[in-house]
Amino acid sequence: MKAWILAAAAALCLTACSSKPSEEQAKQALADLMAQSASAPVVTIDGFTLTGCKRAEDTDGYRCDTRGTVVLDMMGNRVPLPVDKNLRYAKADGSWRAYAQ
Repeated sequence: MKAWILAAAAALCLTACSSKPSEEQAKQALADLMAQSASAPVVTIDGFTLTGCKRAEDTDGYRCDTRGTVVLDMMGNRVPLPVDKNLRYAKADGSWRAYAQ
Protein backbone atom coordinates (compact mmCIF):
# COMPACT_ATOMS: atom_id res chain seq x y z
CA MET A 1 0.00 0.00 0.00
CA LYS A 2 2.78 2.44 0.89
CA ALA A 3 4.60 1.77 -2.39
CA TRP A 4 1.44 2.60 -4.35
CA ILE A 5 1.02 5.91 -2.47
CA LEU A 6 4.66 6.85 -3.10
CA ALA A 7 4.35 5.98 -6.78
CA ALA A 8 1.17 8.06 -7.11
CA ALA A 9 2.80 11.01 -5.31
CA ALA A 10 5.87 10.80 -7.56
CA ALA A 11 3.71 10.69 -10.69
CA LEU A 12 1.71 13.69 -9.50
CA CYS A 13 4.88 15.66 -8.79
CA LEU A 14 6.34 14.85 -12.19
CA THR A 15 3.10 15.85 -13.89
CA ALA A 16 2.87 19.11 -11.98
CA CYS A 17 6.55 19.90 -12.49
CA SER A 18 6.42 19.28 -16.22
CA SER A 19 3.33 21.30 -17.07
CA LYS A 20 3.38 24.45 -19.19
CA PRO A 21 3.19 27.87 -17.54
CA SER A 22 -0.19 29.30 -16.67
CA GLU A 23 -1.28 32.39 -18.56
CA GLU A 24 -0.52 34.55 -15.50
CA GLN A 25 2.95 33.01 -15.09
CA ALA A 26 3.73 33.56 -18.77
CA LYS A 27 2.44 37.14 -18.63
CA GLN A 28 4.76 37.90 -15.69
CA ALA A 29 7.68 36.23 -17.49
CA LEU A 30 7.01 38.36 -20.58
CA ALA A 31 6.84 41.52 -18.45
CA ASP A 32 10.20 40.64 -16.88
CA LEU A 33 11.76 39.95 -20.30
CA MET A 34 10.47 43.20 -21.79
CA ALA A 35 11.54 45.30 -18.80
CA GLN A 36 15.03 43.81 -18.99
CA SER A 37 15.30 44.13 -22.78
CA ALA A 38 13.97 47.68 -23.00
CA SER A 39 15.47 48.88 -19.70
CA ALA A 40 12.09 50.43 -18.93
CA PRO A 41 9.33 49.47 -16.52
CA VAL A 42 6.28 47.66 -17.86
CA VAL A 43 3.07 49.58 -17.11
CA THR A 44 0.68 46.88 -18.33
CA ILE A 45 0.22 44.10 -20.86
CA ASP A 46 -3.04 44.40 -22.80
CA GLY A 47 -4.77 41.62 -24.74
CA PHE A 48 -2.35 38.94 -23.58
CA THR A 49 -2.92 35.46 -25.02
CA LEU A 50 -0.87 32.30 -24.75
CA THR A 51 -1.68 29.52 -27.22
CA GLY A 52 -0.19 26.50 -28.93
CA CYS A 53 2.22 25.58 -26.13
CA LYS A 54 4.38 22.59 -26.97
CA ARG A 55 7.35 21.12 -25.17
CA ALA A 56 10.55 22.59 -26.64
CA GLU A 57 12.44 19.98 -28.62
CA ASP A 58 15.87 21.59 -28.57
CA THR A 59 16.04 22.82 -24.94
CA ASP A 60 14.14 23.02 -21.64
CA GLY A 61 10.65 24.46 -21.35
CA TYR A 62 7.77 25.14 -23.70
CA ARG A 63 7.39 27.14 -26.89
CA CYS A 64 4.16 29.12 -26.95
CA ASP A 65 2.55 31.58 -29.34
CA THR A 66 2.42 34.82 -27.37
CA ARG A 67 0.35 37.86 -28.31
CA GLY A 68 -0.46 41.15 -26.65
CA THR A 69 0.62 44.74 -26.31
CA VAL A 70 3.28 45.56 -23.74
CA VAL A 71 3.03 49.15 -22.55
CA LEU A 72 6.36 50.51 -21.30
CA ASP A 73 7.05 53.70 -19.36
CA MET A 74 9.89 55.38 -21.23
CA MET A 75 10.85 58.62 -19.55
CA GLY A 76 7.26 59.41 -18.61
CA ASN A 77 5.80 58.37 -21.96
CA ARG A 78 3.68 55.27 -22.40
CA VAL A 79 5.04 53.34 -25.35
CA PRO A 80 2.97 50.39 -26.65
CA LEU A 81 4.95 47.53 -28.16
CA PRO A 82 2.94 44.82 -29.94
CA VAL A 83 4.09 41.25 -29.33
CA ASP A 84 3.20 38.44 -31.74
CA LYS A 85 5.93 35.88 -31.34
CA ASN A 86 6.63 32.29 -30.45
CA LEU A 87 8.52 32.51 -27.15
CA ARG A 88 10.15 29.85 -25.03
CA TYR A 89 9.12 29.66 -21.38
CA ALA A 90 11.27 27.72 -18.94
CA LYS A 91 11.59 27.51 -15.18
CA ALA A 92 14.72 28.97 -13.61
CA ASP A 93 15.20 29.16 -9.86
CA GLY A 94 11.57 28.18 -9.30
CA SER A 95 9.93 30.84 -11.48
CA TRP A 96 9.03 31.02 -15.16
CA ARG A 97 11.18 33.04 -17.55
CA ALA A 98 10.52 34.02 -21.15
CA TYR A 99 13.18 33.74 -23.84
CA ALA A 100 12.98 35.27 -27.31
CA GLN A 101 14.98 32.41 -28.84
